[in-house]
Amino acid sequence: MNQMELQRHVADGTLAQAAEQLQNDFTMAQSNHDAQKSAEAANDLGIVLWMQGDNAAAREYLNQAQQLFIQANDAAGQGRATGNLAQLEEREGNGDAASALYMQAADLLHEGGSFQDEYTTRKRLSKYYMTRGATMMALRETVQALRVKPSANAWDKLQIWFFSIPLNLMGLKA
Repeated sequence: MNQMELQRHVADGTLAQAAEQLQNDFTMAQSNHDAQKSAEAANDLGIVLWMQGDNAAAREYLNQAQQLFIQANDAAGQGRATGNLAQLEEREGNGDAASALYMQAADLLHEGGSFQDEYTTRKRLSKYYMTRGATMMALRETVQALRVKPSANAWDKLQIWFFSIPLNLMGLKA
């Protein structure tokens, strides 16, 4: 299932139908020993199950997607699955696990050259820190996000410079 089809199912409220199709895609990819397609289907199925409120099954599929992306040697895919798992953990209130997973996801996305996804993940991590009162950590992640932002403009560069001042004064490397 491509992302447009998945978004259509979300908009139409047909998540059960999407889950069924993704389960079929996953089973077919597994039978063909296609780690990449299996990983993509497991990741999307994890997201759909999470949206349906089945967090235990979602966690299982997202963990499986991570392992399959490793087999497929796809760091960016592994980063996306890890980021999805981080969001699941955050919404379930598992803060320590969420922050560690967000950091791992950002590193994997950087390694895989998926800078737009890394930017988004670092912004989520920054927001996560901010909601927990860790202002300097939030500022640090914002600077790191802006440094990898595709097509950064002059305003982004000014923000990097300005936000780096307090970090440098505090001895925090951004």
